[in-house]
Amino acid sequence: MKLQWIEVNDLMQKDYRYALAAREGQDFDRDFRPDLTPPQLLALGIFGGKYMTDCRGEFPEGWFAEARLSQAGKDPSLNFFGVGASQPLSVVSSEPTLSRYAVATPSASAIDASVTALRTGCRARFRTA
Repeated sequence: MKLQWIEVNDLMQKDYRYALAAREGQDFDRDFRPDLTPPQLLALGIFGGKYMTDCRGEFPEGWFAEARLSQAGKDPSLNFFGVGASQPLSVVSSEPTLSRYAVATPSASAIDASVTALRTGCRARFRTA
């Protein structure tokens, strides 16, 4: 596969780029078995509809066809269960089972960790340059 470079300039990352190194949905680690796809997560109103609202151009448009999004800020009513479900990274970091998936930087947030997981696991493998 010829590398395709993706430029990222959103609220969380500036002047960041990565190269797609596999076809979408291909070449996952054999232990990576998600229960839901990115379009399914977005349709469930993940993070109160505030997930990925500033970086849509980076991902396939089809992911957003049924997405429940809020441009104004997190809206718990958009979440499938109708409740605020987000926790700060400090909560995730204190759980031994979850902490190995968290981004270990002082400025990281739960959304940073989730976007990183989405980019690395659900889109395609990538490498930065």
